[in-house]
Amino acid sequence: VGDVSPSGFLPLVAGNVRRAPLTAIYRDSPLLQDLRSADRLGGNCGICEYRSLCGGSRARAFAMTGDPLAGDPGCSYVPPAVPGAGAGAIGAWGGARPAPR
Repeated sequence: VGDVSPSGFLPLVAGNVRRAPLTAIYRDSPLLQDLRSADRLGGNCGICEYRSLCGGSRARAFAMTGDPLAGDPGCSYVPPAVPGAGAGAIGAWGGARPAPR
């Protein structure tokens, strides 16, 4: 009782309102800080030029990989940073794989 989660589809606990005010949980929770930082995203989301606008589905990434910061495996957009992909190519580059280096 009192657990705070990022969303109903992302079953991770960021804190508990019985132990800390909601504003403190929002501001200070490492989980929520990570989810708010587009620079911490991995996979296709981490190299996508739209990561600050879109961010992908953190719940889907968690469900498929166990990592809420992994690439969105349901995204069909292939970022231009992926070798061999044309700019803005659409394809099934599964976001659950690590980003190419």
